[in-house]
Amino acid sequence: MTINWAGLGAVFLVALVASVLFVGLFSVGIASWTRRGEAAVNNVLAIVCFVLCAGIIGYGIFAIAHK
Repeated sequence: MTINWAGLGAVFLVALVASVLFVGLFSVGIASWTRRGEAAVNNVLAIVCFVLCAGIIGYGIFAIAHK
């Protein structure tokens, strides 16, 4: 039994990038949602961040379901 180290490394790298991207987008969304000031711009930015987070989750579910 051998371990495909290249495949394991690729999965680790993709998981790391996706999780950092997700946490970053979600944090920006929360910060924009609660910030005072230009309410319309902040709300649009927050909604865009949350939609991108939902897209990441949806793509992950799609990738797992079609394996």
